[in-house]
Amino acid sequence: MKKSIFLFLLFGLPLTVAIQAQTIESLAKELPPHFSILTTWGVRPEWDEKSENIYFLNKLVGDVFKINIATREVSQVTSGFYHGGIHRVLGLANGDLLLAMGSSIFDANNPEKDRHSGLGLYVLTKENPNTPYALEAYCDEGPAVSKNSLKIAWTLKGQREIKAGEIYYENGVPKLKDVQTVISYQDSSAYVRLETQDFRPPVNEELIYTHYWGDERDQYFNSQVFGFNLTTKETKKYTDLPKSYNEAEGIFPSGDFMVIESDRHQPMNERNKYKLDIYKLKLDGSGEVERLADFSTRYFNRIKSDNPVVNKTGKIIAHQFGYQKGAGDGRGIFLFDLEAYEKAKSGKKD
Repeated sequence: MKKSIFLFLLFGLPLTVAIQAQTIESLAKELPPHFSILTTWGVRPEWDEKSENIYFLNKLVGDVFKINIATREVSQVTSGFYHGGIHRVLGLANGDLLLAMGSSIFDANNPEKDRHSGLGLYVLTKENPNTPYALEAYCDEGPAVSKNSLKIAWTLKGQREIKAGEIYYENGVPKLKDVQTVISYQDSSAYVRLETQDFRPPVNEELIYTHYWGDERDQYFNSQVFGFNLTTKETKKYTDLPKSYNEAEGIFPSGDFMVIESDRHQPMNERNKYKLDIYKLKLDGSGEVERLADFSTRYFNRIKSDNPVVNKTGKIIAHQFGYQKGAGDGRGIFLFDLEAYEKAKSGKKD
């Protein structure tokens, strides 16, 4: 069977449709039933601690919203205090939120100006949802949070060092303790960047991160998934495909798999152009992957699937309808039903 026919049958995407003429809703109708549309707007989805709601941003630098999976009710979370734009929202194990925010002045001409210059980390508690508490820590890109403790990790400005610490509460006010540098890349001559992603459950002793490297033209040309054991100080490489983009994203609750963004399906001359899709990566060192979505082939060369996060049961992935014009940019959130996908793959019927 030819590859194009196989993809058509597997994903249900008509090969002659021009993406420019489609809305997200019409695209969703063309996808198989294990995909469903959650929102037609918003970026960077994040499950809450019970997997009942998804937090997301209305735009790359904006406000936090919440949508209930069962009722589809949407509410704004960060409307009660002034800020200059939120870059990231992550759910803590106790139900509070970790926010990464830039300066207090929003620049419409350059909204991501603070992305690599030091985003302040704040905790928004359930008890005081209109008062973000500063942790006096600053990150480059997004931080990592544990799913079963209050451990967090973040990359420092310059993306060469990673710190970790633990949130605790003193009279209801969140603070950081046990802060230490866990990774430090000393070779200042190399074009290297590090970005924290997740603590590997169930015991949190391994920090998953993405290691980028390139040249003077593009410092993010190559990226691979790594893990750093916080106890043994051992580093493991989980993907090893030269000249390809492989970014760590959501981890499964078992800790055996995670979803990544990758362009490994693209011809070599089409890589490094944000033509990404989501893959399921086995975290045993084999590098074994399974492609879960096909939004970025030449038939749909303006979109991608990215920013995938896995719920606490390991059965649903929320991911973003992304644009191939920059990291994190997109509009709309899809749900991927892994149980329905496995049944369809094996030919089983309900």
